[in-house]
Parts: sequence; structure tokens; C-alpha cells
Amino acid sequence: MPTPNSPYTLHLATPPSAPAIAAVLAQSWTSPFTHLQFGRIDALSLAAAMTPRIESKLETSTTSRTVSKIVAVAQWTLPAREPARDDQETPEEREERQRLEDEMYRNSLPEGSNKDLVMEFTLGLRELRAETLKGRPHYLLENIATLPGFRGKGLASRLLEWAFPLADEEGVLVYLDTAEDNPAMRLYKRLGFEERGRHSIENLERFWGKGVHTHVALVREPKRMSG
Repeated sequence: MPTPNSPYTLHLATPPSAPAIAAVLAQSWTSPFTHLQFGRIDALSLAAAMTPRIESKLETSTTSRTVSKIVAVAQWTLPAREPARDDQETPEEREERQRLEDEMYRNSLPEGSNKDLVMEFTLGLRELRAETLKGRPHYLLENIATLPGFRGKGLASRLLEWAFPLADEEGVLVYLDTAEDNPAMRLYKRLGFEERGRHSIENLERFWGKGVHTHVALVREPKRMSG
């Protein structure tokens, strides 16, 4: 998906791109709260730990494409890909499946991670998302990151705007959550996202931190298609 006068092109990622995607994410997670979650783990180790999980979520493509360098990435969950099995599960079965998935995720975290904090944060964001969306179909932005040397070039905007015409055509909203002090908040609001909820982790001293961390739920409602 080229843009006139831009040397950067959007591509759907495939499994061979997983290590490069993990490297972009690992080099972008540099906030104090991220360090509190994962410690001072170096970017190479964090990327290596993330790569298998990222690779498992990517679809194999029959099209061969050479990409010289991945400098920015967005990870989306699309409405049609949300698990249909929820409709056939009892509440007890769903709760047990989620417990097992959470246990597997906790066990997969890098050594030295603040696992109690990571899990409290993960569960809190899950509750925030559920309370905000109330079962509405949506495009979910899981992650977005740009390598430090390529920021300020509009790449994050392009990655976000990729989903907008798709969501508008389907009549569904776009959802993301982010830290309340994230500088990207200005970009999200400029692109039409509105705050719909908050989740705070109080008393970070429990996890050898300080103060409170707050994440904000942001929603972009679908626009009416002309014609």
C-alpha cells in the first residue's frame, strides 16, 4: 500500500517477519512502567522472548515479498477473527480456558519479569475493554510501535488509518488503550478517538514502584459511508 512521495510501504506481515517485528516492539517499550514490568531486560532478549508468540499470530502468505527493513508495526485483531467458540462455551468452561491461557502466558514471561504486576495489568485491561465495548464488534489495536530513528514521519498515523475505512464499511468501532501520559494521546484524539474509560493500578509500591499507573480506553466510532 504505497503512498505518493513516501519511501515507506505498508505490507501485511508474515511469519518470517516475526523477529523484525519483535525487535521494533522491544526497542519501543522503554517507558518507566514497562521497565517496572519487565525489568532492565535488554532489547535482544525481550525480542527473542516475544518472537514465537508473534509468529504464531501471523498468517502464511503465498505471495513472496522482499522487505528491506521493518521500521514500524501495528498489530490488529479483526472482528471476524474473534473466537466463535465463546458462543458454545458455558461460563465455567470459559473461565477455566481463560485461567489456563493466563497461566501459560505467565509462565512464558521472561525471567526477571515482575510477573505479579504484568498479570494484574493484563487482567485489568481485559476488564476495561469488556466494560467499554460491552460485546460490540470492533477492530482492536493490540500494539503499535516505530523505531526511534523513524518517528515523526507519519508512520503511526498511516498504520492507524489503515483500519478506518474497513471499520467504517463494516459499521464497527476501533478500540485501543494506552497510558494516560503517552505523548501519542494527542495523535489518537486528532484521529477521532474519544476516551471511554480508565483503569488504574493503585499503590505501585506493592510491585517495587511508585505511585499510580492509569491506562485509558479510547474508541473511534464508525463514520457513515457516503453514497
